[in-house]
Amino acid sequence: MKNKTITAISAGIYYSMLKLIESSLDPYTRFAFGLAVGYAIVLKHADENTLALFLGIGVMIGSVLQLIDVAKGGRLIKNQCNLPVYIFGENSGLSTLEYGQVPSGNVDGFSFKGLNGVFKLSDGVYANINSNNSIQYTPGLGRFINQNIRSGGYKTKDWVDQQTDIRWKEIYDKSI
Repeated sequence: MKNKTITAISAGIYYSMLKLIESSLDPYTRFAFGLAVGYAIVLKHADENTLALFLGIGVMIGSVLQLIDVAKGGRLIKNQCNLPVYIFGENSGLSTLEYGQVPSGNVDGFSFKGLNGVFKLSDGVYANINSNNSIQYTPGLGRFINQNIRSGGYKTKDWVDQQTDIRWKEIYDKSI
């Protein structure tokens, strides 16, 4: 019973610690970092100390819980765009953000005048729009996952024309 309590407490503490930096790192990176830390604790100290074993397991559980944020969708973390930003979520229509506004929910895609395309954000991937209207991923694994695994990132008119969801066409029209 004592070991289960130690594991649960360390999982809760580590989960909370990682949630504090959620706007700085995407959930994939928080997950990988926590898994590595937990694994290192288990490998380094498990032979000598059963407390370390259960602490390490708790850290790994806390890091796996970060993947809950993947289900919440992609997020626009910072918006310093000098132009209105047009966004839509998985279950929402087109909406507009002014300078400094960030959506409270998930974002499937966004664009702004002059981008001449759309930007697709996959679940669990976080992005920023800087003051020079450049799009940047938050540090971590999100960029790799969005571009190489989930086929996200900047999309041109050819891609938009192949989509059956009309919202992509609506948002593209706002970008030119």
